[in-house]
Amino acid sequence: MAAAWLKCHLKEGMFSNELVACYPPTGICASSFFVPKEFVQGHIGKQGRVKVQYTMRGGDVWVVLPTEDQQVIKVQETDVIKK
Repeated sequence: MAAAWLKCHLKEGMFSNELVACYPPTGICASSFFVPKEFVQGHIGKQGRVKVQYTMRGGDVWVVLPTEDQQVIKVQETDVIKK
């Protein structure tokens, strides 16, 4: 696994120390996650990015989100900003 940033759309979270990250970053939100603010760059209501760990398997890109349960999702490679 390697560190990277995942492009996403940012929304207000339930608590002051979190935001909601919606994926994909444009269009209809297919997945949304509560993430701690310290893992986010960007502003509410705009496209931003979330710090993730990523890996490639069989041509697919998977990211581990900084959620409480370390959620794993499949994403488009173009939405991953590699460090």
